[in-house]
Amino acid sequence: MKLITETSYNVLAKKNEKHMFIEGIFSTATIKNRNGRIYPKHLLEREVDKLRDSISEKRSLGELEHPSQSSVNLDRAAILIEDLVWEGDNLMGKAKVLSTPCGMIVKNLIEDGVQLGISSRGLGTVNEKNNHVNEDFSLITWDIIHTPSNPTSWVNGIYEGVDFSNPHQEKLIEQAKKEYKKRIFQVIEQISKNL
Repeated sequence: MKLITETSYNVLAKKNEKHMFIEGIFSTATIKNRNGRIYPKHLLEREVDKLRDSISEKRSLGELEHPSQSSVNLDRAAILIEDLVWEGDNLMGKAKVLSTPCGMIVKNLIEDGVQLGISSRGLGTVNEKNNHVNEDFSLITWDIIHTPSNPTSWVNGIYEGVDFSNPHQEKLIEQAKKEYKKRIFQVIEQISKNL
């Protein structure tokens, strides 16, 4: 099997008394991402259900950037995934930013206004005819990354009521919305041609 990694962004960061959290769109189903892959919703739902125990047991860690192997490296852990909820085709997630060296890098980058993404990591294959991820897909975790493939979300930080978002965020969101609309029209056009 090949290592498959995917990205989503538009993640909010906020701090309670002790910890910073990120939350936002962790994955999106049924839409072709920048890597050219499409994740069927039933496949992502199945894999998220498999991760529920490790999330409830506080063992679902993500790293800073994707590693070259599939296992999670404790020395690179940056986030602890705490919650995942579906909103339509978007998988909304929440993760605590850890006080590990990699977690502190994430925290400081967010505070400095750096745009970060959240990206899924898994094993599996892709159908070369339609770009759908195949049934052999196995989701491992989500990692904090620099360049996301999901075009609808960028990291936005909130820390004790202070907004640490990048000043260009609104422009990026508008560009992502235009790209999303363009893709919808392309799909409609393709369906119309096939009728």
